[in-house]
Amino acid sequence: MWLELGVLALLLLAVGQTVLLLRLWRRSSRLQQRVDALWQNAAGAGTDVPTSMLVTALGRLERQLGQVERPAPPGRSWELAKQLAREGADAEQLVACCGLSRDEAALILAMRAPAA
Repeated sequence: MWLELGVLALLLLAVGQTVLLLRLWRRSSRLQQRVDALWQNAAGAGTDVPTSMLVTALGRLERQLGQVERPAPPGRSWELAKQLAREGADAEQLVACCGLSRDEAALILAMRAPAA
């Protein structure tokens, strides 16, 4: 009789544990779904605004760089270099002001020199 009651108690305990595990498993599944949904919302909200702000800022920077790095029209730097050479500029000044190489600056200065 005691053996049968012990087995019955163990069986009821096993059934109770199974029911409890099933409930916990369902709850964890629901919580995992909620966490996944929160991550998706956070990922979408976290990237939309800053990305658009970065794209806007990048566009502004590219426009500003385009204005700063805009090369002088061909011939204009040569004309400026010839004018500066006539005014007495040396090769270093021509390189710095007109973006010429040292050889180009030397050529401009050689062309400026009066023929003997």
